[in-house]
Amino acid sequence: MEICLEKEKNNEKDARIIAEKIREVKLKDIVSEINLNFTNKKINIALDPEGVRALHTSQKTILDNFSEMKLKISEKGNAFVVDVANLNFKEMYKLKEKLKNITVSGIKGIDEILVVKRDKNFIILTSGSNLKEIMGFKGIDKNKTITNDLSEIRAVLGIEAARQAIVNEIKSVIEPQGLDINERHLKLVADAMCTSGEVKGVTRMGIISQKTSI
Repeated sequence: MEICLEKEKNNEKDARIIAEKIREVKLKDIVSEINLNFTNKKINIALDPEGVRALHTSQKTILDNFSEMKLKISEKGNAFVVDVANLNFKEMYKLKEKLKNITVSGIKGIDEILVVKRDKNFIILTSGSNLKEIMGFKGIDKNKTITNDLSEIRAVLGIEAARQAIVNEIKSVIEPQGLDINERHLKLVADAMCTSGEVKGVTRMGIISQKTSI
């Protein structure tokens, strides 16, 4: 994704703060160790204080992310203790692995972030995409933020936006190579891919399977 910022947030400091808040952080990224106590049937999760501080959050907020799992969890200093008295050893190990991958901060799917400056604007580039949740994030310029996930664009913004995104993506590939292809040809390809209301590839399973000509 290329995430643009609102005018009042368009500076390096705010851009980096928003970028850190957007990046998906899993529990395994902020723990120093996770131990299985088979004797007392407990899972001990020791948090890394520096990692928690870097997220600009608290232990209580992190604990709230476990609410959907309906586990018996208690705080003990910089650690969580999960009571798993009703689980066998194999189930305890599976739960431990599941807990490590719980998202504790950020937006799901945004793996990596990079803040860059273009002209006078600061833009956040991401690896991974989640257009729907980004659109509701405070400080984001919704009119200029884009993703290269065509299916996501169709789902969030509609088929016309997906059609325009196809044209833009093709242009971004051919123009740096000095290829001069009339824009009407690109629009014809985009129309053929989107005419059914879904984004279909130029493949035998996509638009070629539609027997009628454009």
